[in-house]
Formats: sequence, C-alpha cells, structure tokens
Amino acid sequence: MSYVTINGTDYEVPEINFDAICELEESGVYLLTMSRNDRRFATMIRGLTAWIMKSDTATASEEIQEHIKNGGNIMEILDAVMEAMNDSGFFNGQNNKVARIPQDHKRPKNRQRNNRGKNTHPSQS
Repeated sequence: MSYVTINGTDYEVPEINFDAICELEESGVYLLTMSRNDRRFATMIRGLTAWIMKSDTATASEEIQEHIKNGGNIMEILDAVMEAMNDSGFFNGQNNKVARIPQDHKRPKNRQRNNRGKNTHPSQS
C-alpha cells in the first residue's frame, strides 16, 4: 500500500489495476506511457492527484499549489504512484506479458524469397 502526504493530509494511493488505468486515461493520465519528459507532465500529476484525493482537477490544482508553496514537491506524488505501480499485480504479474499473436497468413511454400523482380503471387501468374 502506498501513501502520499499532501498539505498535511495522508492519502492512500488506490490500487492500480486495469480499471484504474482506464479511468485515469479517461482523465488524460496515461500511466502506460508516462514519462517525466512528457509535455503534459503537470496535467498528468494534477489528474493523478485528483484521482488519489477522489476530487476534481480544480481542487487537485489548488492542493498541489499549496503543497509546493509549503515546501512540498510534485515528485512526492509521482513517487507514491510509482510505488503503487510497483506493488500492482497488473504491472508485476506474469500474465501481463504481451502474447505473440500468430499471423493469419503465412508465406506460401511455393513462393521463394530470391525471386526478385518476378511476380510470385498466384493471382499474378
């Protein structure tokens, strides 16, 4: 379980499961592709904070602003989310490996790779 303190209030970061990822994406937070170099980094921190606080983004913005004024750091919020991601079964489970999907079509055995410049497709014979 991960916690973050914002303006003296401790918040538990909810479990990050597939539903949470979808909910966050609907709010403009893309955990699967998030990076500190993202040009929407502040927007994502605001969305994460609203999600953690179970509030709207306007309230989250005010809380972040006060947090920073009082000596806090945005990275504390991100670190708590990263810890929750590390604890998440979705991100650490063996079942989240991308399965290879077999191709629907295979190269016909009668087509040769070394027939450059020749039409080898049966419909072009």
